[in-house]
Amino acid sequence: MPREEDRSTIILQELVRRSNDESRRLRELEQRVQAIEERTASLEETNLDRIKKINSKLFDVDKSIRDMGIDITNLINNIEKINKQISTFARRRDIKEVEKMFELLSPIRQEFVTKEELEKELRRV
Repeated sequence: MPREEDRSTIILQELVRRSNDESRRLRELEQRVQAIEERTASLEETNLDRIKKINSKLFDVDKSIRDMGIDITNLINNIEKINKQISTFARRRDIKEVEKMFELLSPIRQEFVTKEELEKELRRV
């Protein structure tokens, strides 16, 4: 039969072994938790950077849309001005009439009659 002292030593060694085993497992768990915390922090930082970039792009898009709205308003105003001015432009038929008048009065294309020839023609009629 083992002596009491030997038995106590065996029990104490077993307790130390179990304590060491538990300490090792606890360190491993702590390392895993630390690794998870580091990954989480990295993911949070990455997400914050992405959110900042997205917000910046959204701000740029919003500004572009506002600028386009201003440009469209300016275009509409200019089109309205042009439409008002169009009514003052001469129409094609008006220009044709003026051309015909110039043709009638053009000394290059017309033959002139003298006063005597005109009176002579008027007497014949």
